[in-house]
Amino acid sequence: MSRTFRSALLSLLTILFLTSCLTPSKMDSFVSEQFNNELPKPDKKKNPDINITTSIPADPSVISVTNRKTKMLPLIIYWKYDYRHSTKLNPQIGVNYFKKAINQQSGKLAPKLNGRQLELNVEEIPGAFAIVDKGHIVLLLVHWHKLYMETDTKDLVVSYRVLQNGVENKSGKITVKNRSHDRGIRFFQSWKSSASEFLGQYSTDMTEMGRSFVNDLIAEL
Repeated sequence: MSRTFRSALLSLLTILFLTSCLTPSKMDSFVSEQFNNELPKPDKKKNPDINITTSIPADPSVISVTNRKTKMLPLIIYWKYDYRHSTKLNPQIGVNYFKKAINQQSGKLAPKLNGRQLELNVEEIPGAFAIVDKGHIVLLLVHWHKLYMETDTKDLVVSYRVLQNGVENKSGKITVKNRSHDRGIRFFQSWKSSASEFLGQYSTDMTEMGRSFVNDLIAEL
């Protein structure tokens, strides 16, 4: 069996793997297990003068929602395929990670607030990923394909209000660029391993973005 034929065969096996072994319900079940089947709880507030809310709608009973999209162009001598399993996390997960980061940095904010109240509203937050397989096969002899983890392109957008005795004296909006980036899936790496890696990195990224937000906010206050 030639190397090119083996390579093309592996691509077809990957297609079967993604369309049969991995289903939206399996992905959502796995993601839910990573959070012990409940939304992570925010840390107890360290500064009562800081209040964090979000205007992003979310169903508290849902951890994630996964959809599968399949595109294939099967011709006699040429195949083109695009398989995508897209998972959207409950936005409250990211918001709670953000709250944790703000709580950790509340000591840096206290001198700037100087007794004033701070209201933060999370308007947009990253929180999605997709396992994607794109490929082309010609006569089962020549092929090229890309199997990778695609991450969310959304940035962190938070509006703020600073109040003195209930009267607003400053407001604004801060955008923190998304730190995540697409990553290739290693040969024979399972979808569970890929999803687990993303979720671990997502927690880290959201913490770092929260810290960046605090630094930007301090510069504006």
